[in-house]
Formats: sequence, C-alpha cells, structure tokens
Amino acid sequence: MLIALGVPQPVEGETDSATTTTMAEENLLNLTLPDCLDIAFQNNRLRAVSRESIKIAEAQRDQALSAYWPQLNLGVTATRMDEDPNFIFPSQPLPLGDAAQPFAEAIANAQLAKRGITPDNVGLPAYNSALSAAAAQAMNQLSSSSMPAQNIKLMDRDLLTSTLSLIYPLYTGGKISALTKQAVIGVDVSKEQSRQTDLQIARDVKQYFYGHIFAKKLHTLGRETLDRLEATEILTESIYRHGSGKVKKTDYLRAKVMTAAVRSAVELLKSNEELTRSALVNAMGLPWNTSIGLADVEIPFAPYGSELEELVEQAYSSNPQINQVRLGLKAGEAKIAEARSGHLPIVAFFGNFNRLENSYSGGLNTAENRNSWQIGLSLDMTIFNGFRTSKEVLEARLRLDKLRNENMLLEEGVALQVKNAFLQIARSQGQVKTTKDALDAATENRELNIRAYQQEMVETKDVIEAQLMEFFMHGQYLHALYDNQVNSGELEFIIGSSVYEDR
Repeated sequence: MLIALGVPQPVEGETDSATTTTMAEENLLNLTLPDCLDIAFQNNRLRAVSRESIKIAEAQRDQALSAYWPQLNLGVTATRMDEDPNFIFPSQPLPLGDAAQPFAEAIANAQLAKRGITPDNVGLPAYNSALSAAAAQAMNQLSSSSMPAQNIKLMDRDLLTSTLSLIYPLYTGGKISALTKQAVIGVDVSKEQSRQTDLQIARDVKQYFYGHIFAKKLHTLGRETLDRLEATEILTESIYRHGSGKVKKTDYLRAKVMTAAVRSAVELLKSNEELTRSALVNAMGLPWNTSIGLADVEIPFAPYGSELEELVEQAYSSNPQINQVRLGLKAGEAKIAEARSGHLPIVAFFGNFNRLENSYSGGLNTAENRNSWQIGLSLDMTIFNGFRTSKEVLEARLRLDKLRNENMLLEEGVALQVKNAFLQIARSQGQVKTTKDALDAATENRELNIRAYQQEMVETKDVIEAQLMEFFMHGQYLHALYDNQVNSGELEFIIGSSVYEDR
C-alpha cells in the first residue's frame, strides 16, 4: 500500500489545497504496520544518509577504475618575459681551412689592382712577385684575425606553449588491481551498512508501532477500570447510605480514594499513548506534528518455531556486521597486495606533443622547433627505501590477522545475542500463555465479586481488589504480547533477515 506522505500540488480544475491536505491526512489515519514501514523507508533520514554513502563508495570505485585508462592531459601556458631572449655568439678565429690561400690571393689581387699594379703596367714577372708578397701578408693577417661576438635574438618575449601528454601504465606490480579491489569491496561494505540501517528502521518502527498499540490498549483498559471503580464508588455510597449497614463509611472512602488514584494513573497512561505516537511518527521520518492513526487495535501473537542452531547459522550468513568484517578481510588481502607492489617496477608508455606560438620567425622559433613530439617507455623502481616497503607489507599482514581475530569475537558475540533474543522470545511466549489464563480467572473473579457485592455478600475491599487485579493481569498480558513482538523484531535485526528489508 503506497501512502501519500506530502501534499501534492493541485491540478487545475480538480481539488484545492485544503481538500488535498484533508485527503493526505485521511491517508495517515488508517495505517497498518506495512504502511508505516513504507513511509519510514521513504522518509527516514538515516536511510537517505546510507544511500548517499553507497553513492560515495561507487564514486570512489569509479575513481579507482580510471587507473586502467590512459591519462591524457592538455596544458597551455602564455608567458611574457621582461626582454626578448637572446644568445651571444662568442668571438672566434675564422674557420677558412683550405679556402684560406685562395681567399688571401683574392685579397692580394684586389689590393694590387687598387694600387695600379697589373701585369700590363709592371710586367708579369714583377706582378707575380708583388702578388706573392701581398698574398703572404694577407694570409698572415687572416690567420691572426677572428670573428666578432654576435648578439642573436632567439624569439619574441611573448610566448604561448601548448603541451599534450599521454601516460598509459603497462605494469604496476598489481597496485592498480589491488586498489580497485579495495574500492569495489568498499561499495559492498556500504551496501551492508545500508542494509543494517534498513533493518534498524524496521526494528524501530515495529517496536514503536506495537508500543503505541500497547499504550493505547493500556489507556483504554485504564479508562474501563476507572469507569468500573466509579460505578463501584456510586454503588458503595448507595449501599452505605441505604443498605443494611454492612458497608461502612471507611469502605466508601476507600473506594473514593482508589478511584482518584486510578484517575491519576489514567492521565499518565494517556500521556504515554501520545508519547508512543510521537516516537512512531519520528521513526517514520514524518514531521513532529503529524497526526496518524493505526488500523490495528490488537497486538498479534505468533509463536516462534525456529531452532536456535538454525538461527545462529542464519546470523553467520546474513548479519550485516559479520558480512562487513568478512569484506574487510578481503580488503585486507588486497591491501597486502598493494603493499607488495612497492617491491616491483612500474612501467608506463608515454607520449608528448608540444607547440610554440611566437611572433618572431627566427632564432629558436623555426619550423622544426615550432612543433615537436616524443614517445617512449619509462621504468620506475625503488632500489632501496630503508626497508619501508617491507614494513608496509608486515603492517598489512598484522592488520589482517587482527581483523581475523575480531571476526571470531564478533561471531561469538552475535551467537550470544541470538541466543539471548531466542530465550527472551521463549520467555515472552510462556508469559503470554500464563498471563492469559490468569487474566481469564481475574475477569471471572471480578464479575463474580461485583454481582456478590450488589447483594452485599462480599466486602468493598474484595471488589476493589478484584478490579485492580484484573487491570494488573490484563496489563501483564498486553506487556507479554508486546515483549514477544519486540523480541521477535530484535532477533530479526540480529540475524540480519527481515520480511521488511526489501521494501
């Protein structure tokens, strides 16, 4: 049954807000236990928190899985330097080599021509002699001279650098797989925590649901007892004033005092009824001032027929806390594998592409330098780190051993909790049967005493005692029924299995 929890927006031409509010309130006035659980699972804040925890764990798992994919990064940097970068080409001898002699002769020939010494003017022998002397002088000057230093501009001071890099791990010594396994286990742990929250909500709602019925029944029982005592008080006064004299004024005052005391107790029972209603509203995740009504008016009684050994085995397989510790053992094994990966190398494939954007067309900003790329393999391996990796492996192993011992303690503790809840159920079931027999006898005794009192055959205190005894035994019977339901809910919570957990 789906319960309307909020006030839906009115549709044009249908109902106004007041009518809609009335409809929503009516839907909260005839609730069964499944209805209350449905509302709680839709509105309880603890459940919303646990669901968000699952989403967080799933996001962490996806983060770990991303390590299997290549990492592609783009970086763009714009810079402005205070000055244009330059390069000073230092002064150095002229590297003429074999061209020195022809170059010296060409210089000598130009010098002779400038002086007017030609073969035609001085004759060939004289010219050759002057040429040899001038060439030797030019050769001497060339060998002792050097190139001057040069200031070369490399690029403009405004530079835009773009880099596209790729990294793909080929081998990590099992570190990535170990981290991924831990993240996947983390999701399962969050789901178990969420399931435990659902079981807790189901237990609390069931406890408060039957607690409210219990308190309401006690209040009704108190009102009925008060009505009988008031009638007894009137009857006592009538017999005292008009009877045979067997009823004295002390009997009348005793009846009057007892009626006043029960009237005070009824007010307390009324307050308890409202408190249990508020507790149920809070467990359902509704606003504190929400008015609800329950369809059930009785606390059902269904004997528990399972065997203790069967319940313990079921708890070992379904209890959320035990399952979380077992998942922690698997995560501990993965943690050891992660620590061991520190002994192994990391091999990765990488690639880079770079581009330079500069307004200067010379210097370093050539076509060859403007676009560049590189690919390769990298290996990273720790040779010695002061035995840190070995100690990390040891720590992981010790933590796993500790968790194994904690798991054994937890299983023993859960088994004891199951046994205790099982014994409490057996006790409450026995009390239901015995108090029911006592209640039937008390009811019959009260009826007989009232009839006899009308004939002045019993004393006033016997009638009052019979009525109070019936009230006490009826309360004990209701309390035994309530205990049976609460203990059953507690056992379901410990075992980790409930018919309501998949709602």
